Amino acid sequence: MFAPVVIFAFQRPEHLEKLVKSLLLNKEASQTDLILFCDGKKSESQMVNIEKIKDFSNRISGFKSVKNVFRPENFGLAKNIISGLNEVFSEYSSVIVLEEDLIVTQNFLNYMNSALNFYKDKNVFSVAGYTPNVELPENYDFTTFPILRNCSWGWATWKDRWQKVDFEVSDFKEFIRDKNQRESFNASGSDLTMMLLKQQLGIINSWSIRFCYSGFKAGMPTIYPKKSFVINNGADGSGTNVGSTEKYDTEIFENVTDFNFSSDLSINEKILHSFKKAYDCSLFRRIINYWKLNRYLKSCSLT
Repeated sequence: MFAPVVIFAFQRPEHLEKLVKSLLLNKEASQTDLILFCDGKKSESQMVNIEKIKDFSNRISGFKSVKNVFRPENFGLAKNIISGLNEVFSEYSSVIVLEEDLIVTQNFLNYMNSALNFYKDKNVFSVAGYTPNVELPENYDFTTFPILRNCSWGWATWKDRWQKVDFEVSDFKEFIRDKNQRESFNASGSDLTMMLLKQQLGIINSWSIRFCYSGFKAGMPTIYPKKSFVINNGADGSGTNVGSTEKYDTEIFENVTDFNFSSDLSINEKILHSFKKAYDCSLFRRIINYWKLNRYLKSCSLT
């Protein structure tokens, strides 16, 4: 049985159509349930694109089944994903998640389902479809490597892992005052602690940083492919969170059908060092973040 594919869409019908077409090139598509959640409008002017998405989604075929959910109001991405996956997990034990601005390779579904099956009973939090360009050790024969950071650009997880996520981040004060924990969390990117702080201050509203933190606290890594099965098609200036940039261009896995998954979940330091560089903030941004963090700690008398 194949995991369902859940797509979250908002305001980009052309991107959505490209994503669906790329999924249909996967031979497993005909055996896969597709569930689409489209967020509601913020303003009347957005109804044009929502109607385009509705028209296209009602014509989708080629999957085992298609279910479309159109929100009656604007949920925002975080609420749309959290509530949507809670609904999906009431029926399924695992799920593959995509946003509308992605394109997948022809072996994406094969890889994701194979990884879900292989790591199901192992100490793994999620499976990534996208990976940045990472320098690997010589003669690295495995298809995958573990990192204590989640991926939001094409990913999969299991119901019991999703249920571990503390979206309230109830131990945040204990974490933020602990320098060792902050440094450990930032081992996979110097941006992580500041993103979590912004989330708790209400500056951003991210499901992903809270999911990432829960995986970190549980000591359960995300499994990344050594090359990507996903292309970020949203770094064209059309999205809210990612502007126009080539920063996230990456090497793609082509024509691979056999996967050599590693059972070793220990973090390779060479891979981690290379991976971290893809997400580290600039020196200037790190200085600003250091200043903001210390100002926050002093204001809360947490130093």
